Amino acid sequence: VGAAFEHALRNGYRHIDCAMVYQNEEEIGKAFNKVFTEGKVKREDVFITSKLWNSYKRAEEVPKACEKTLKDLQLDYLDLYLIHWPITFIPGEGLFPTDADGKFKFDDKKT
Repeated sequence: VGAAFEHALRNGYRHIDCAMVYQNEEEIGKAFNKVFTEGKVKREDVFITSKLWNSYKRAEEVPKACEKTLKDLQLDYLDLYLIHWPITFIPGEGLFPTDADGKFKFDDKKT
């Protein structure tokens, strides 16, 4: 994935869509760092989006999730940070928490 992002950036791609749930932000961060350090592409010329995952929507979790994304992507800022899906899962039980019947476990705590 990292090599594909490097190639895309070097060949004109200027809008990059990321998300924690894709589980590749660390690898993409290495690619960003490599390409931006080369100096041929500037960070400010690339529009980078990432997304808040469903297990991190409680008010106290949002800043931590965003900070982790920034750290993993090796960036100082995002151009756009979206809510991935309009649902909220129980926090702390993985990316797709399910009950014994395999049904998603939703968080009903008000934030």
